[in-house]
Amino acid sequence: MSGMTTVGSTSTSDYNGRTVEIEVTGVCRQDVSRKSNYKIKIPYSRMVKTIQGITRMGGKISNISILPVSNEENNQEG
Repeated sequence: MSGMTTVGSTSTSDYNGRTVEIEVTGVCRQDVSRKSNYKIKIPYSRMVKTIQGITRMGGKISNISILPVSNEENNQEG
């Protein structure tokens, strides 16, 4: 759009390279015979599909955290 001005960095945030940690409660997993609480780490790009799968299995999400980028990942970009 003409007339728009951006302030700050010209680069956009790229969350696709980030990792998300999801804490799940109340899902009966195949490898555990009882309902359990667990954490999974997935790429940000798979977050929506993972949440949908958890809710289909009757699980509840207790927390979602976007993990900080490690120094190793920063060094690979530069």
